[in-house]
Amino acid sequence: MYISKLSIINYKNFKSSNFRFIKDSVNTIIGENASGKTNVFQAMRLVLDDSMPSNAKFLSKDDFHRGLGEPFGHWIVISLFFEGLSDTEEQQVVANYVINDGEEETSSSEGSYTFIYRPKYAIRQQLFELTEEFEDPIERKKLVKDYLSSLSITKETYEALAVVRTKLDFTDSATYKSVVGNFEECVFPNPTLETEATIGNKKPPYFSLVSEVACTYVKALRNVVSDFKYYKTNPLYKLLTLKSKQISDDNKVVADIIKVNSKISSIPEIEALSNDISQSLLSTVGSTYSPKIQVSSQLPEDFIELVQSLGLVVEDSLNYTGTGRIEDLSLGGANLIYLALKLYEYEAIRDSEDHITHFLMIEEPEAHIHTHIQKTLFDNFNFKNTQVFVSTHSTQISSVSNISSMNILSRKDGETGVYLPSNNLEPYHVKCIERYLDAVRSDILFAKSVILVEGDAEVILIPDLVKKTLGVSLDEMGISLIKMDGTVFKYISDLFHTDRIRSYCSILTDLDAAFVTQKNESFANEEYIKSQMNAQKSGAARKVVMDEYIKGNPYVEAFYATNTFETELVRLNDNFTLFQAAIDKNYKRQKKIEDYKKDIASKEFSVRCHRVLKLADKIGKGWLATQMIQNTTIDNLIPDYILRAIKFSLSDRDISDIYQKMMDFNIAEMTSEEQEQLNTIDCFIGKLDLYRTFYKDTFVRFVDL
Repeated sequence: MYISKLSIINYKNFKSSNFRFIKDSVNTIIGENASGKTNVFQAMRLVLDDSMPSNAKFLSKDDFHRGLGEPFGHWIVISLFFEGLSDTEEQQVVANYVINDGEEETSSSEGSYTFIYRPKYAIRQQLFELTEEFEDPIERKKLVKDYLSSLSITKETYEALAVVRTKLDFTDSATYKSVVGNFEECVFPNPTLETEATIGNKKPPYFSLVSEVACTYVKALRNVVSDFKYYKTNPLYKLLTLKSKQISDDNKVVADIIKVNSKISSIPEIEALSNDISQSLLSTVGSTYSPKIQVSSQLPEDFIELVQSLGLVVEDSLNYTGTGRIEDLSLGGANLIYLALKLYEYEAIRDSEDHITHFLMIEEPEAHIHTHIQKTLFDNFNFKNTQVFVSTHSTQISSVSNISSMNILSRKDGETGVYLPSNNLEPYHVKCIERYLDAVRSDILFAKSVILVEGDAEVILIPDLVKKTLGVSLDEMGISLIKMDGTVFKYISDLFHTDRIRSYCSILTDLDAAFVTQKNESFANEEYIKSQMNAQKSGAARKVVMDEYIKGNPYVEAFYATNTFETELVRLNDNFTLFQAAIDKNYKRQKKIEDYKKDIASKEFSVRCHRVLKLADKIGKGWLATQMIQNTTIDNLIPDYILRAIKFSLSDRDISDIYQKMMDFNIAEMTSEEQEQLNTIDCFIGKLDLYRTFYKDTFVRFVDL
């Protein structure tokens, strides 16, 4: 029995979301901060975890999705869908039934369990009566909204309900409107007509899912030292309690402790201190009001309490001698010990109690833990008869997890979307992508949007050019620049699709078009021209294949350099200084330096390209970019194909604030007279129109594209 799907409706930052899980691999839930990873586990624990407080299922207004506005009347629905159910009585409670060829109902190996938090019957009945009584939509909407706004979400107005075998998909808008209500039109169904067929079977009173399954939750490892100080949060305490019940020969130990307490208390100096304190109290408040006290040893004389009082003596490593106290341990060391204890606690509970199956949830185990340990931990999250769920924002963990068992959270416009990166991909294709994603490229899975590039030069230089000329970094725009080490873009770009990650992906690649087609006396001989034409032919063929491959995918678009990244840079006169500084750095002979600088600024574009590519070959494209980055300024220009790629990557968000910041950054570099003219205008468009009269730079070109 395992969870194959989770649906969350109107809970926290999830308006209507579906998660997919598999049985035989660690299921990872990845996402940036505040994307809702903790809320996923909280939703699952409402259904599965018997350690949650009894009042946890009485939710408040704050638990409803904020995008609803006024949430009263809406339902929170959390559904777990199971597969691999056996024919035991307990598992058959949640199993669906199907009609076989003989038109008889038989049980299925699939089933569901749904937690619903909704208004009580009287309120739902009142909403239906208002729907029936007022045909005029304007009047009905006003009365319904007034009624809903007069109520608050409390134990008196809302109820928690558990149903099994539901066949409804509450994430479907039409289904939600028919069962819960149409809040736009203020039309609500008749609750008296609700049947098991419409919403699902009510959970039998004798059945408790939390009693039949084991659920262990390991919270995010922020700073667990404080948790070790209190028995309620110390995982060692629970383990000691379990172990103490297995010890039979405890009478002798208790007798010894009683003797030790007596011996310590009877030490002459201790007895003297006890008498002195008592005498001081008597002399201060008198015998009538003075409490009786005695300084004595307090070792627990109850055996279970004695075992529970045991503690840990710890050190960070075998080669480090410390104090042995948990509070003096590094945060990483303390977190590792806490995690180890929780995992052992889980195994102890699993082995000591009889459950149908076990669920282990581990939230962000990477905090304060070394990269190698993160990967090792993830590799070792394999437990018998257990489905494991791990949430993370670590690129180290995501790089070793399988995209086939991954759910990606992306928060946009106050709502979290759930993306399934392997959805509708061939298994072989999925395996290839999984092998290709290393710790650096797994940043793809966290970004709001990405730009895929060919090599080191683009990765090194583009972010700096963007920051220096536009005043806003790619990071601030939420764009990750990812190097592909070649031209395998189309396979990785498959991750971005309506069926998978619904984020925008730009591809920057080279056409390698010939910049010279006729021989000349300086550098273009017959062999040179042949090489140029062959490269152009290959580039054109790659473009045809690429364009056809991504055709119809709204989330991916390719942007082409006519020749290469370096030649596109040198095409723009404002970028000469970038190359000239590199020439000064790498050549000693003055004549060579002058020749190179002359060619870089030549009116003949083919001469520019030839010199730039020779410079790149000599230094290496990545190292050339590293040297150029030291000389980038606001006066440099970014090639248009790169600007178009950036703009496409921002397609799904309002970038007015980004534009405004770019404008302010560029205005700050203008003369005081120019600034005075612009300061008389309030609106962005008006300022931009005036700005165009002064400059035609990267900023204006970016906005105009």
